[in-house]
Amino acid sequence: MHSYHHHDHPAPPRGHGTLTTLTATSRPRGRARLALAVAVAAAGLLALAGCATGPTHPSLAAAGAQLPALIPVRDFVTSLEGTGNYRISPDGTRLAWMGVSGLQPAVWVRTMGQTDARAYPIRARSLRWSADSRYLVATVDATGDENTHLHALAVDRPGAGWVDLTPFGKTLSALVQTVQGSPDLMVTSNRRDRKIFDLYRVDPRTGTHTVVATNPGNVSAWIVDRQGRLHARATLAGDQVTLQRPDAAAPGGWRDGMQWNRFDAVRLLEAADDGGEHMWALSARGRDKKALVRLRLADGAETVVHASDDVDLDHALISPRTQQPLVAYSLPGYPRREVFDARLRERLDALAGGEPAEVSITSMDDSEHTLTAVVATDRGQRSYLLPADGPPELLGESGLSLVRGTLARSRPIALTARDGLPLHGYLTLPEGVEPRNLPLVLLVHGGPWARDRWTVGPTSRSMQQFLANRGYAVLQINYRGSSGYGRAFMEKAIGEFAGRMHDDLVDGVRWAVQQGIADPARVAIQGASYGGYAALVGATFTPEVFACAIDVVGMSSLALLLEKAPPYWEMGIAGWHRYVGDPARPEDRRTMDAKSPLFKVGPETRPLLIMHGVNDVRVTLEQSERMVQALRQAGRPVQYVTFQGDGHGNQRWPNNLTMYRKTEDFLAQCLGGRSSGFDYYQLGAWAF
Repeated sequence: MHSYHHHDHPAPPRGHGTLTTLTATSRPRGRARLALAVAVAAAGLLALAGCATGPTHPSLAAAGAQLPALIPVRDFVTSLEGTGNYRISPDGTRLAWMGVSGLQPAVWVRTMGQTDARAYPIRARSLRWSADSRYLVATVDATGDENTHLHALAVDRPGAGWVDLTPFGKTLSALVQTVQGSPDLMVTSNRRDRKIFDLYRVDPRTGTHTVVATNPGNVSAWIVDRQGRLHARATLAGDQVTLQRPDAAAPGGWRDGMQWNRFDAVRLLEAADDGGEHMWALSARGRDKKALVRLRLADGAETVVHASDDVDLDHALISPRTQQPLVAYSLPGYPRREVFDARLRERLDALAGGEPAEVSITSMDDSEHTLTAVVATDRGQRSYLLPADGPPELLGESGLSLVRGTLARSRPIALTARDGLPLHGYLTLPEGVEPRNLPLVLLVHGGPWARDRWTVGPTSRSMQQFLANRGYAVLQINYRGSSGYGRAFMEKAIGEFAGRMHDDLVDGVRWAVQQGIADPARVAIQGASYGGYAALVGATFTPEVFACAIDVVGMSSLALLLEKAPPYWEMGIAGWHRYVGDPARPEDRRTMDAKSPLFKVGPETRPLLIMHGVNDVRVTLEQSERMVQALRQAGRPVQYVTFQGDGHGNQRWPNNLTMYRKTEDFLAQCLGGRSSGFDYYQLGAWAF
């Protein structure tokens, strides 16, 4: 569930090169625990053998031996061999990446051209080098409660370990910028006031925090250049954003510059000239789709450099060295990239090999001659080193990519909603079976201001591949309100929670039935966050369409969502009010309650599996507790699972193992697909 907060605060990882790894907690007796777990497993395997269940749905049962082998659940939630998030140091001498050391998640570091790799255990969400290449900085949310800390590692110091640079309780800290020629970090934190973020300069050598700017209460973003100078700030008044530049002669020390509406989708990227008068930005000001523009900060004049007629630009990479664009990315169906440098285009195209792929540069040295890149597809991610001279070197691959040979293919699809709105999405069909009259899972993305992508990743947790392996057709619809398709498409979701947003999902199911792909009597709806809300809406508002539903960290009450929102959503809450209403207004609250599944539970409500992290601060546990209570009071079937030590999206592999196992067993009973049954990793999960 994304807030409309304009501050660049950490969210569940979304970048290229991420992977799901074994996330055992850091305990000195981990090996002994695993040894005991393995001993117990060995004693119990014979008794538990044969627990896998075959398909009962006629279309799958008829396929018999043609179905591919069941991939163990553990291969989807943990990997001892999978790696990712490779980052080259700015001086080009070292390489860092995320993987596993023994039984613990870790960051690995080695010298380029050598085999001196060393592991530093930590469960990080993201990883970055300091500009002087002496420190690694990891973003850590240890318990899923968004109490996010920055940890630093002095890679040159013998015996060094991770040091928490922001050891403040119940605060959220984020790395904004590294400082050229220095180990220093520009960091935002809400330690002073939970609702807003101040700007600090942090010295990782001493842990010293120097206040650069205090938020007067209306600053939604700080813009810092690579020299560590506060270049500008964005202030918010109602729906108007004003970009202000430091000016000692101006009232209050700030001079007003360009202005825009908060819903114009302006994202500042990098400086476009040495004087700092222009910046590169992704902007939808005066147009429907976000374009790459050169922006004059004084008055907002834009020069469009690259745009797409059909979709927003997803992201753009700017060269710090030349201050010119390198690559612009978009996603109309399969990934698309516009590479502005001919030599770089040649290098990235070679990695794709003529096949659809999202080829992303993940790091560069200061010369920008040596790069790391990720090639992401519908079946995993592979990481490469692109040296200044010579062919690409495969560095590693995600856990899912290690089993890519047994995975299904996803393809983009298009359809038309009942009111004529064009919709897009993805369809993943199970291998080894004719795509006719299959049980189908409608997998709904969260946000809702996000989108499903062709590549597997955080929005779906690779669930489409897991479900396809169990025998299901998997449909993902980018319903109205999804990002990526322009402002008009997004704004068609205003007032349409449990309305036309849900109609789009139902229309997707009808399309799959009309195509002959889906068995209309065996359709489930599943999702997390907003997707979990959609699943609850499906089970309560349209039980005639769905046989069952799976809700993960979804909201059952829209009013409760906003009343219990984290303090740092304060500046962005107007966006929620615009789309769903303000619960403080009685007329809005009545509308919100009418769109809330909690108040729609009845005798026709479909069977539900509800799962929730106990530390969730975005959609609090109370949302699921209330829904489960209402279902039980109504005598409706519900399974309820909570995850200790996690919040709005699991990080711990034992919790993900439980989530996947519960999912396959629930759907096997409801839709008639396959289940792998007991996974022997379940015996060891208690150790972590």
